[in-house]
Amino acid sequence: MKISILNLIPRFVDETTKQSIDRGLELAKWADGQKFERYWVAEHHNSKSISCSATDLIIGYILENTHRIKVGAGGVMLPNHTPFQVAERYGTLETLYPERVDLGIGRAPGTDIETAKLIYRDTYKEDNFKEAIRTLLSYFEEEAENFKVRPYPGVGTHVPVYILGSSMTSAHIAAQLGLPYSFAGHFSPNTVEVALKIYREEFKPSKYLDKPYVMLGVSANAAYEKDAAEHIKQQAISIFLQIQNRNNRDAFLKADPNNSPELTSIEKFMIRTARGLRIEGDVNSVKDQFMEIKQKYNPDEIIAASYIPDFKLLKENYEIIQDLALNE
Repeated sequence: MKISILNLIPRFVDETTKQSIDRGLELAKWADGQKFERYWVAEHHNSKSISCSATDLIIGYILENTHRIKVGAGGVMLPNHTPFQVAERYGTLETLYPERVDLGIGRAPGTDIETAKLIYRDTYKEDNFKEAIRTLLSYFEEEAENFKVRPYPGVGTHVPVYILGSSMTSAHIAAQLGLPYSFAGHFSPNTVEVALKIYREEFKPSKYLDKPYVMLGVSANAAYEKDAAEHIKQQAISIFLQIQNRNNRDAFLKADPNNSPELTSIEKFMIRTARGLRIEGDVNSVKDQFMEIKQKYNPDEIIAASYIPDFKLLKENYEIIQDLALNE
C-alpha cells in the first residue's frame, strides 16, 4: 500500500506564518528521503490557522526544495478558478518539475460564504463539474495545440488529475470520468463505505486509468510512547473542536497536557460521531486501527493528515504511519 502526506500548513498560536510554512517544508524534505509517495497541500481561505491559500505557490516552494517526492494540490477548489487558469499554473509547475506534480480537484469553495462571494467564479452542479474537469483534462493533452485559446505552459504536460470528494456525488464523477478518487475520510467518515462502493462499481476505464484507484484520507496521531500519544490526541481533539466552531478562524491553539478544558456534552457527542477515520495512539495500539481501515475499505493508498506543532512528534507520527503501511 502506498502512503502519502496531506498537510494544510497549520499555523499555531505564538508562531508566524513563515514559521508554519517552514515547518511544512521541513516535513516535506524529511518525507522526500523516506518512502512516501506524495505530499499534498490544500486550498483554504480567510483563516489565520491555515497558511496555504496560495496553494500553487506553496507547491512550487516545496518542489524547489525536494528532489523525488510528488507534490500536489489536495486540492484546488475549482469554483474559485477557471480550468484555463488551473491548466496554466499546474502546466507551469509540471514544466519546471517534470513528473512530480499532482492535481487534486474539488467542488467546494474551501472557505466561508462571505469569502466565497469574493472569489467564486462558478457554482458547479454535478454535470457542470464533470464538463469542467473534461475541459481541464483536454488542456493538458497535445490536441490542445489545435484550440483557439491554448494554455502555455500546459499543452501536452499531462498533469495527473485526481477527483477529491466527501460525498456520493464525487464518487459518481470520478467513476464516470475514469479518474483516481481521493476520499476525505478524515472529516467525512459516515459516507466512506457507500462512496467507495459507488466509485468501484461504476468505474469506467479511461486513457488515464484502467481500474479504480482509491486514495483514502485519514487523521494520524501516533507516537512511540503512551504519554506523547495522549498529548497529540488531545491536540487533535482541540483542533477538531476549533474547526467545528465556524466563527473561530484564529491560529490553532496548542493543547496543554496539564490543563485540559472540561468538554461540554455537545463537544463530547461531536468527538464520538464526527471526528473521522483516524489512526491514533501509541505504536502498539495503532496497528489494529490500521488493519481495520485496510480490511474494511481496501484503499490503494492512504494519505494521512496531522496537526502536530512539535516537529519531532510530527515526524515520529509519520514515521510510525509509514512503517504500518509498508510492513503490514
